[in-house]
Amino acid sequence: MLKQTKTFLLVVLLLFPLLVAGCADNAQNPQGSSSTQGMEQPNSLQQSNNLANSPGTMKITIYHATKDAQYLVPETQVISVNDHPAKEAIERLIAGTKQPDLVSVIPNGTKLRSISIKNHIAYVDFNDKLVKNNSGGSAGEILLVGAIVNTLTEFPEIQKVQLLVEGKKIDTITGHLDTSEPLSRSEKIIKK
Repeated sequence: MLKQTKTFLLVVLLLFPLLVAGCADNAQNPQGSSSTQGMEQPNSLQQSNNLANSPGTMKITIYHATKDAQYLVPETQVISVNDHPAKEAIERLIAGTKQPDLVSVIPNGTKLRSISIKNHIAYVDFNDKLVKNNSGGSAGEILLVGAIVNTLTEFPEIQKVQLLVEGKKIDTITGHLDTSEPLSRSEKIIKK
């Protein structure tokens, strides 16, 4: 009797992982179950994750500000794999956010002229609207610069960012922050 009990336990222990894996697979893929066949999955986040995991796509993170102008919040987006994901990240940062609790910090009319990476420094060149259409204020300038720098330093090959306007280094945007040298990522302005 003891031998039969040991054999039974051994069989259960060997089959348990297969049983659990099968249940987990059905939970992740409800189309295999007759009760959910033909139903659309209501979870758009799950659909987004499926898209992000599909071949030919990648995730990027861009930063927008909270409405109270206190912090930056990361926003993950899915893009097609391309040769210039950092450029696309900045273009999406300029385009703004659709999240109702976030606001864009990029001044209206701002356009990306070019971006290049050399020795782990991204040189990002904007048109003059970055400065001319900036509404000013120290918080606004910190969030603007932080959004650009933090977005670009999400890419492992970029450690610092040099801001350029019309192809030239600028000392500051509105007089509150030194932008004359390459800038590093700022974690303390990211909302946790």
